[in-house]
Amino acid sequence: MMKAALTSLAIAGLLTVPSTAQVVTTPNRGAPITKGVTTGDLSVQVDQARQAAADLLVQVNRLETQLNSVNGRVEALEFELGRAREANEDLLTDNASLARDAEAMRQTLDRQARAIAGMQVILGIEPEPEIETYSAINDAGAQVLSQGQPQSNGRGIDSSGPAQINAGNAAQQEGSLGALPEGSLGTLSASQLPGEAGPLFAEAKARLIRLDYPGAEEAFRVFIDQFGKDKQAGEAYFWLGETLHQQQAYADSGAAYTTMIRSYPDDVRAPDALVRLARAMRFLGEADKACTALDTLPKRYPDATKVVRDLAAVERTRSGCKN
Repeated sequence: MMKAALTSLAIAGLLTVPSTAQVVTTPNRGAPITKGVTTGDLSVQVDQARQAAADLLVQVNRLETQLNSVNGRVEALEFELGRAREANEDLLTDNASLARDAEAMRQTLDRQARAIAGMQVILGIEPEPEIETYSAINDAGAQVLSQGQPQSNGRGIDSSGPAQINAGNAAQQEGSLGALPEGSLGTLSASQLPGEAGPLFAEAKARLIRLDYPGAEEAFRVFIDQFGKDKQAGEAYFWLGETLHQQQAYADSGAAYTTMIRSYPDDVRAPDALVRLARAMRFLGEADKACTALDTLPKRYPDATKVVRDLAAVERTRSGCKN
């Protein structure tokens, strides 16, 4: 009886299900067996995994949208960059073309400016330059008024006779011109100058028009030295005075004009020479003497041309003459 009861209790104990999940490990068997996991728990985990996957898919879609937008912007920027490069190339081409046009215009304007300057020299018209006033004054105006002799000066104007230029010997002429660049603006050595009066005078005048003042001065000096009795000698003195003036040798310029007026008083350019003599005295700081010389113009040359009278009026204004 007792034995039967114990057997029944053992069987009942084996058939009883434990209330908590237990992990039973069977030796030499596979993975552990989990007991007590219900179907509801698995369903919750599956739902959570599905929701996480759905959220991840939404993020991926959002990132793809953003990536597409960035790609669109990159393509737009590449397009704009291409257009900018084309515009830059066009601009560089335009700049090169403008630079060529500007250079051509500059050369044209330079030629025109030189031509205008040459004409201003011929006409005696010039802008008011900024110069340094000299303290040594050549009283050329008083010499013209008193018919006295012009003073000698440092650039070779001889006061001893009817207007001769002390050009010196041929070696001195070669040396003075040798300092000038050969072939520049028509500058030649004295031995290369034309040997006849007409061509030599034309060469001197051409140099003056080309604004080669040192070369023109030398050619006019050679002309006066060799052809002092030529009918163009008076005009050569006139233009010599202008070449000296343009080189700011105002005292020598005034002496050349004085010699021209005294030695060739009937020359057609004598009235103009008188006005330019007044200009030289003004540049030397002798405005009063310049005005005195200008006052003699209508007395000495009542038939002076309108151009000369207009130049005299301008010079009177610049010299500050009272009347």
